[in-house]
Amino acid sequence: MVYRDLLRAGGAELGVPEEEVARFSDRLLRYQIRAGDRPKGAGADDEPKGVPVGRRGGLPELPAGMPWPSLAEPSYPAGAPLPFMLSLDCAALPRVPGLPLPADGSLLFFLDPQGAQECGTMSIEREQTCARVVYVPAGTPTEVAQQPPVDEYAAETFLSAERDLHASVQADLYVSPDDITSDFERHLIHDLPHFAALCALAQRLHPSRPGDGNAVLIGGYTISAQDSPELLMADELATGEPGPDPFLDPQEAEHEVVREWVPLAQFAAPHHEFLFARFLIRHDDLAAGRFGAALSFCEFTE
Repeated sequence: MVYRDLLRAGGAELGVPEEEVARFSDRLLRYQIRAGDRPKGAGADDEPKGVPVGRRGGLPELPAGMPWPSLAEPSYPAGAPLPFMLSLDCAALPRVPGLPLPADGSLLFFLDPQGAQECGTMSIEREQTCARVVYVPAGTPTEVAQQPPVDEYAAETFLSAERDLHASVQADLYVSPDDITSDFERHLIHDLPHFAALCALAQRLHPSRPGDGNAVLIGGYTISAQDSPELLMADELATGEPGPDPFLDPQEAEHEVVREWVPLAQFAAPHHEFLFARFLIRHDDLAAGRFGAALSFCEFTE
């Protein structure tokens, strides 16, 4: 893969052994697709060429005859249509290591952000009644869906303005040199003597873009203002219910889940200030195209 080859070559120029570069890549570095407004000066290999990789808002193109996805039981009101968030054109997205997206077809994301955030305080399972990911294989007959009837309150926020998404690739670090504060983080880098230099190299090769409210992040690591989705999953797996398990090292338990899961999409929820949407999926489920196994974690950021 070109991204890892570039890192390996850059590491060699700095005198970093290839084995250390490999350990760094495996433990601490992911490549994240940022789909948003087209950045100025686009034209490098990992920057957009003008072809949109998806869009936010508007009306979805659903498989012909497919009903509009709706809230599942036991959400209230069950059967109410879920707002359409965004679509991604898998064939147009960059191919990056560790993110085995389909070669073609499209991914559609539906979410009731307010309902998901409220249900998420009850359980991870309950939140999933407010979210849906639909994969539409290439060649499937589709049609632009008609907006379903919604009540007067929901009508104000049900649709958002249509906006094209353009992709760039950025390096995403699990932890940076300035953030090493715990014994577990020190353990992660104990045999990486060139850790700081490799972090700087990764950021130089694939720098982060300025944020914008319409950007969608695909892959990389999750963004969390409070507890991460991985920590919530680790706690629920250990205890059977949300909340910290005093018998586990929280960072170690969280990191085990991080290695198993990857963000499928992260974005600010439209019409809902301070709500941030995150869809996560296991690497194995992503590779197998089991998008029904993706989980929603909508977070209140204030």
